[in-house]
Amino acid sequence: MNQELIDLFNSIERQLERIAVALESGMSTRSAPNYQASLEDFHTFNWEEIGAAIEKVDNYGVATVLWGGNRFLRRSPENAFGAAIYFSRCTGKDESGKNQYERLITFKPQSEVKVRPISREAEGLLK
Repeated sequence: MNQELIDLFNSIERQLERIAVALESGMSTRSAPNYQASLEDFHTFNWEEIGAAIEKVDNYGVATVLWGGNRFLRRSPENAFGAAIYFSRCTGKDESGKNQYERLITFKPQSEVKVRPISREAEGLLK
């Protein structure tokens, strides 16, 4: 091979390495979308639909998933907000030192979803 081809291949290799580094760093910094799903669908949820891979399962079902290069843990606190299961991860601390989280998905009972009627103006435009 002549030197021009060797130089070209080396240049392409360096560019591909830069692209790989940029993609890897971008994957770990994108924000989780906080999808919403019915609590009734938790055990049969298709994680591939949202680009997540199941990492760990326990007696309750999916315990951890991987998405965007990050691990999201199942959480289900007992509090005033009602029954829910969500998958989140800590993204760091705020100025006061309190942990900050982002959610990948939240499963809530369908009965808790409240839908308001559309306005009369919007209703009129739909006819």
